[in-house]
Amino acid sequence: MRFKAKCIWLVLLSVVAVSAIVLTFRFSEETMHYHNRFTRRFPQHTAEKVATADLRFNSYYFAGYEGDRIYLGNTTAPLQIMEIDSGLQSKKVYHIELYEKDLPFQAPRIRVDGNRFYVFEGNAPYIYRGSTHNWKAHRMLQSGRYFSQFEPVDSSHIALRYIQDNGESLIGILNVSDTMQPSFGYEILEKQFDGIFDTDGSLHTDKTNQQLLYVYRYRNQYILADKEAKVISRGNTIDTISRAQVNIIAVPSHKKKTFSKPPLIVNKSSTYYGGLLFVNSLLPGRYEDAALWQSSSIVDVYEVSSDSYRSSFAIADVHGKKMRSMLAVAGRLYVLTDNQLDCYMLRDHLTQSRPAATQH
Repeated sequence: MRFKAKCIWLVLLSVVAVSAIVLTFRFSEETMHYHNRFTRRFPQHTAEKVATADLRFNSYYFAGYEGDRIYLGNTTAPLQIMEIDSGLQSKKVYHIELYEKDLPFQAPRIRVDGNRFYVFEGNAPYIYRGSTHNWKAHRMLQSGRYFSQFEPVDSSHIALRYIQDNGESLIGILNVSDTMQPSFGYEILEKQFDGIFDTDGSLHTDKTNQQLLYVYRYRNQYILADKEAKVISRGNTIDTISRAQVNIIAVPSHKKKTFSKPPLIVNKSSTYYGGLLFVNSLLPGRYEDAALWQSSSIVDVYEVSSDSYRSSFAIADVHGKKMRSMLAVAGRLYVLTDNQLDCYMLRDHLTQSRPAATQH
């Protein structure tokens, strides 16, 4: 009997121990997700570099993608576009022809959307549109409000970040197949103190769902909206900076405002694809190695629909320089660092129904 009782006690203790471990894990998961504790997960082999291309110059930027092709614009050759395959093996360079050449472009940019492309200059404001079959474009807009960011939503809608007369930012949707009159999303950006610096951020679009996403630069929030500029939801990144820590002063001689000291950048750059938001954060979390931050850039991944943090991974510096920008496309992440373009293969756990646990 004594032996039987001992066995029963051992079984009970085992059940209690296992239950405690399960409850502790579930509690830690809940704390990570819903209480926004600033602790990152770094699963192994989340992003693996599979290809590299030397672009020779550091003036390239991501202009878009179509199928298995990535497009890069060039700030020093503004009407030149580079097409490169998804494996970074084959490159082609095209020169864009504008039918109307009398506009005073200063720093035009390019966006590729399927078989269409746009050339725009928000400081003018001008927009050209053309086909990637011949890389020739006609002017479709040459007046209206000034804008600072431009992203196609679908074949007839464009999301823009407009600049109002008082300098504040305002998100709007331009219907290019209708009256060319924008619909404004007055509730998308939330002013904290000036509506200029405190609402700065990055505009993205999801062509599959025809939605737009805005990620604040100086605070831990992103906003999902539809193509009518109506807010769908608001989410948070895992850091704790909910109010922009920016100090500004007026410069009377130039009639503008500027920073009185370097601002605290929360979300340096970002990209959005397939419901996943990738953010290059500049704020270390708890227990993170300083050496990791000195030699790499950290990317946090979020599932926007559930406002949940999935995991993080590091992008190694190139010749001592940090990544400049990134573009997520169909299970891959493309990264620009100095004059180099890298392709990372993303692991399956990023698209599973629940995030991966940290591996040791």
